Amino acid sequence: MLARATTALIACANRTPLAIAVYLTVVLLSAVSVSALEGWGIGESVWWAFVTTTTTGYGDLSPLTVPGRVIGVLTMFAGIIGIGVIVGRIAAVVIRTHDDFTHEEQVELSQESDEQLRLLREIRTQLRADRADPAT
Repeated sequence: MLARATTALIACANRTPLAIAVYLTVVLLSAVSVSALEGWGIGESVWWAFVTTTTTGYGDLSPLTVPGRVIGVLTMFAGIIGIGVIVGRIAAVVIRTHDDFTHEEQVELSQESDEQLRLLREIRTQLRADRADPAT
């Protein structure tokens, strides 16, 4: 089960729009939950959720109930992970160089390398055979 969850998280992290959608969903779920538990308005709760996920923590709102604080801690962790993934994906796009090989180019290079290795082994076998039989 952990392996499946890890695979799903990696798949999500590798798709920027999906990662953003998951982040926003977490923000909204946290906001709705805290709104119900703490008696805050939805606007205040959304504000609190964004401030919490970005680890800004202005301190103007903070949950007072134990369940609200548990949601707060989970929201903090989700924010650290979510913002980290989103910023990382954006950074990867920004710093990508034109020298990077596409997947197709990598496959082609790998196939060419395999073919060169096969030819080298064939030449080595032929050279060994020629050494073994000096009459030819």
